[in-house]
Amino acid sequence: MKRKIYLVICIVFALVFVVSSAGVAITLYGYQKADKAYDDLQNRFVIEKPHETEQAPNEEVTPEETAPISVDFGSLMRENSDIIGWLYCENTPIHYPVVQADDNDYYLRRDLHGEYLKTGTLFADYRCPAVGTGQNHIIYGHNMKNASMFGTLVNYKEQKYFEEHPVLYYLTPETNYKIDLFAGFTADADSDIYRTEIGNTEEFEAFLQKLTANSTFKSDVDVTGSDHIIMLSTCSYEFDNARYIVFGKLTPLSSTQ
Repeated sequence: MKRKIYLVICIVFALVFVVSSAGVAITLYGYQKADKAYDDLQNRFVIEKPHETEQAPNEEVTPEETAPISVDFGSLMRENSDIIGWLYCENTPIHYPVVQADDNDYYLRRDLHGEYLKTGTLFADYRCPAVGTGQNHIIYGHNMKNASMFGTLVNYKEQKYFEEHPVLYYLTPETNYKIDLFAGFTADADSDIYRTEIGNTEEFEAFLQKLTANSTFKSDVDVTGSDHIIMLSTCSYEFDNARYIVFGKLTPLSSTQ
């Protein structure tokens, strides 16, 4: 009898091991598939270049900053007309196209071709007007365990990480933007922070003060009620439906490419 019980236990443990191993293998395959897909897009449509500034004719003229990458949106948008931009943060995994659909569900687990992809695609809130026209532009991405997509956003809970990566770039077919981060904190997924328009200038300034007062890092970026901002949102795990969000000031750059 004991031998039979022992045999059953061994079989159960073996099955658990097999199922667990299969789950890990599937997850790793999903990561590899996503990495390959996005590496392909970067290789085909993005040109990385050193940080350069236009040559100033004399010392009194301030050089104009440009983005450290350029994107062939004409060709890229033939892959998918839902593409509205490209988000980039130097020396991090954030180097992805951004799409916008008619809802906030479609691209949660889909790639640019509409096929299942565990990591999904970075997407703008369907309610957002064109970036730089509304007060607040919202982009969502998964907090992946391998640090892909928005898996590194939660690192902004630490001051040191912010100091190492205070700037992102958001390129669009019309204009390139520099994103100077000024706040980041954890909120509920149902928070009223998820608004594209906040109100008049006074209400917007009060909103901005709330963000900086609750931020997990300190920034010296000056942001006012006349600025346009962007928020990047991902899952966090302090409580059910927690989200970690970083906020940045949008500044148009001198050249689109």
